[in-house]
Amino acid sequence: LLTFFIFHWLITGCQDRARGEASSLSSQISDALVDSVNLGVAEAFQSQKAIEEEARGLHAQARQFHKQTSQWMASIRVFDDALKELGDFDNYVHTLEWDIQTVADALERIIT
Repeated sequence: LLTFFIFHWLITGCQDRARGEASSLSSQISDALVDSVNLGVAEAFQSQKAIEEEARGLHAQARQFHKQTSQWMASIRVFDDALKELGDFDNYVHTLEWDIQTVADALERIIT
């Protein structure tokens, strides 16, 4: 009977130590998993910050490009209007030349 108690005591002690070691190992594994997940979250957060910064930069470039193209469009409109005026003036000069020639022809016919 004494042997049974000693044997039982030894087995219980080994089981308790094994439980303690298993608990310690599971705690270490849990900590390692949490650290791994936290590292992934931190990397995702850093990536998100970099993407947001890049998006702000692209937005500023787009605003600058819009401003520049608007200025180009205004210059092109002024140039186009000037070309139209030149075309109108050229047409006016041709009409005036035709009118003067018509008057000159009429005067020549009257004189002769």
